[in-house]
Amino acid sequence: MTFPCSILDRLLAFAEEAGALALAYRDQGVSVTHKDGDLGQALTEADLAISRMLHAHFDPRLIEEESADDLGRDAARALLRGNEWTFIGDPIDGTKPYASGLASWGTMVAACRSGWPRAGVISLPAWFDDRTEPFAIRRKADQRGLILAAADGVAYWAPTRAGRLAGDLRPFQRPDRETLHVGWLPISAQRYTLDYEQGFFPWSESSAAADAALLVLGRLDATCVNYKIWDAAAGLAIAETLGFGLYRWPDLARPPSELIELFDRQFSARDTLWLLCPDEPTAARFARSIRCQRS
Repeated sequence: MTFPCSILDRLLAFAEEAGALALAYRDQGVSVTHKDGDLGQALTEADLAISRMLHAHFDPRLIEEESADDLGRDAARALLRGNEWTFIGDPIDGTKPYASGLASWGTMVAACRSGWPRAGVISLPAWFDDRTEPFAIRRKADQRGLILAAADGVAYWAPTRAGRLAGDLRPFQRPDRETLHVGWLPISAQRYTLDYEQGFFPWSESSAAADAALLVLGRLDATCVNYKIWDAAAGLAIAETLGFGLYRWPDLARPPSELIELFDRQFSARDTLWLLCPDEPTAARFARSIRCQRS
């Protein structure tokens, strides 16, 4: 057993508190609003509460969804270039599934140094979805979930109950199997189509947190990265620990040395499509199956 390093302990402490708080809010009932009237950008009081928790744990070296616009990309780049730990967090990824009682939402936080994520945690507090009881909605104390983590070159998983660890962290390796399914979140589907004749089929559970979990647990062969920086950082830290790599579509160029360079001034990678794959042959096959939609 390889024991986690101290930076991972910090990430896990936040993730457990955030998972428990998110479930408590959901027990009480949450109402959904939308940022600037954009129906694609949902927000609840739990997002804001966990945003405040992120600041309590990781200020002043923090980049997170609800305050990133005030920070700005230039300041974020300066933080990430340093040798001190800088943290990137997403309070609740998958706010709509969260508010509607579905399983595919989570909290993500990554620790970055010298421009790139070096450790990360994804907490999926309601990941266990018992479909044999289709009308059951679990209360906080009964919610079973999963934490995925990586640090110091080792990937870990552990079960959770009520948002908190219900067992020790256990190292794991990338499953050696092919599913012929790839992650295909709505943001990819807005601009691209997938040619099923090339042998891949899309799978989406509405959040980057669920997408990353499906990838590293062997339910997906590859996925796309073209969303916001806080949607990507923790998943990249875990996936790269397991040997996955980023390849730019369509030329398969490798990524820049600094994470921030994948994203524009709004912290978005919408204008560039990156493929997160186990190896270059898989990336090449995946790239051949993607087409730009006609405008």
